[in-house]
Amino acid sequence: MPWGSFLLRPLRRLVGTAVLPRLRPRGSHRPDSLSDVQHVAVVHWDNLGDAVLLLPVLREIKRNLPAAQLTLVHNAKTAGVFEHCPHVDVRIPQDVQSPGKGSDPHGTPFGSRRLQFEAARLLRSAARSTSAVDLVIGPDWLDPVWGSSFFDNALFRKGCGPSLLAGRVAAGLPTVVEIQQHHVPRHLASLLALGLEVHDDHLDFWAGPDDASTAAQLLPVDMRERPTVAVAVGAGMARRRWPGGRFGQVVSELVKRFDCRVVLVGGDDARREADHVHDVVSAVDLVGRTSVGQMAEVLRRSDLLIGNDSGPVHVAAAVGTASVVVSAHPVDGFPWVVNSPMRYHPWRAEHSVVRPGRRIEGCVDSPTCTEGVPHCVLSVDVDEVIEASVALLGPTLPTGREGDRS
Repeated sequence: MPWGSFLLRPLRRLVGTAVLPRLRPRGSHRPDSLSDVQHVAVVHWDNLGDAVLLLPVLREIKRNLPAAQLTLVHNAKTAGVFEHCPHVDVRIPQDVQSPGKGSDPHGTPFGSRRLQFEAARLLRSAARSTSAVDLVIGPDWLDPVWGSSFFDNALFRKGCGPSLLAGRVAAGLPTVVEIQQHHVPRHLASLLALGLEVHDDHLDFWAGPDDASTAAQLLPVDMRERPTVAVAVGAGMARRRWPGGRFGQVVSELVKRFDCRVVLVGGDDARREADHVHDVVSAVDLVGRTSVGQMAEVLRRSDLLIGNDSGPVHVAAAVGTASVVVSAHPVDGFPWVVNSPMRYHPWRAEHSVVRPGRRIEGCVDSPTCTEGVPHCVLSVDVDEVIEASVALLGPTLPTGREGDRS
């Protein structure tokens, strides 16, 4: 962050807090303690994988404050992640990006001022129809500048969060979040800083009542008799996309060794690379044909997911399916930047991350791969991914399955 912007943060925060719509009636008393909080709002603007990693936060808030209303303002594109989450009382979708197209399925994010004002407007409307918002958590989940910047935005300051932090500081209790850790414990540490307790950090995923039956209908009837490998060839950023043809080579080898079924999953943005998989191996193609919940049920029925560093690997982790992740972040890159597997590996699920051994020309002076096209990720070898896949898939199969090349 440029020094000028850094020094102006307090002024911008003050102005932003003043101009944002009110979330509670003028003159009303803000809660002085967590026990008085009756309405919590969580604001989250990030995409599919990050949305899945937020789920433990929602669960732990509700566990601590079971009587409080929990309102979630979320990226409209991640509605399927939260649709059936039992811990959220009110879900409010927000458009946070321009429509995605071509090589950029996520679209361009709107400016932070626009996003904060719109989120405050949505929360004010919710407060008028239910009750005043006491505590706002978020939206600074993705890339805080330092530990305390989880709480350094105008939305957070519209609630009682600052007074809760001040009380903990006065009592000598910790309020700074350690940012150099995986996304899930880092999120949960922000709750600890506010005085909530964290009982569990595992991922959950709640599919809809018909998603399991729909997934079963989409899959071949003989899948129960043969190992199933799901493949997710899409990714929000082009630099993260390992070529579909290489994924095809990997699963072609797995088919020879294990006689497995191959299922392609993901959104419409994965269509081109999925076609390259088809050029190499036969597969059940569900790309663009499932909701998030239905994809979760497909992954729950799979023995392994092989994919890019993208949302489906986190969905797989949430339903307990092992995964091999092809990451664009080189081994010699900075360990805690966005895209690093130190921050984003599949949480609490068996996995293997295969990534470039080093930054290549064009990224040598950068903390990670920064190209706008597949670049460092192209140095990941097919044999490395096959080896990682065999190591995870082989032990799950009946004795004698590996090596059957009939």
